[in-house]
Amino acid sequence: MRSSRLKPSVQISVPFLCALILFLIWDPTGLGGQMVLAAVLHEAGHLLAMACLGKRPQRIVFGGFGVRIETPPGVQVAYGKEALIYAAGPAVNLLLAAAFSACPAVWRTHLVLGLFNLLPMGVLDGGQLLRCVLQQRMEMDRADFWMKACSFFCGVIMACGAAAVWLTSGYNFSLLITTGYLFSLLFAGNSEV
Repeated sequence: MRSSRLKPSVQISVPFLCALILFLIWDPTGLGGQMVLAAVLHEAGHLLAMACLGKRPQRIVFGGFGVRIETPPGVQVAYGKEALIYAAGPAVNLLLAAAFSACPAVWRTHLVLGLFNLLPMGVLDGGQLLRCVLQQRMEMDRADFWMKACSFFCGVIMACGAAAVWLTSGYNFSLLITTGYLFSLLFAGNSEV
C-alpha cells in the first residue's frame, strides 16, 4: 500500500496523443522534437521542485492541451513553496537557454517556452505565481479579482500580438488559437490546463 502512495499514476489521454502526433507530423520548422523535449524538461523542473519540497504528486495527466500535475486533495503547502514549484519549470527553460546560447535553435526554444509560461495569465505558471503573491498580501476574493484582471489585460495584449503575427505572416495563427484557449479558460473560471 505504501508504494502506491509514493508512485504517482500517469494518465495519457487520446487527445494528447493525437495532438502530439499531428504536431510532430505537420511541424514546418523541423524543431518539433526539440520543442517536446523542452516541454518535458519544463515539467521535470516542477516535479523536481515538488520532490525537494516534500510535495508528492498524486497523478500526472497528459491532456489535449498540456500536462497537469495533481496533488492529493487537502494537501497544502505554504505560498512561498508553491511559488517555487511554479517557478521551477520556467527556471529550467531559462537556465537551459543560457547554457545553450551557442545553439540558436535550442536557445530560442527554451527561451520562448520559459518566457511564455511566465506570462501573468491564470493557467500559466506566471499567473499562478501572481496568484501566490496576491493571496499572501490580501484576502482571497480580492486576490482572485486582481489575478483575473491582470490575466485579461495580458490576454488582450497577447491577442493583439497574435493577430499581428497572423496578419503579417498570412498563415501563422497558432498564437491566436492559444490566446483563445487561455481566454476560454479564464472566462470559464478554470485554473487548470
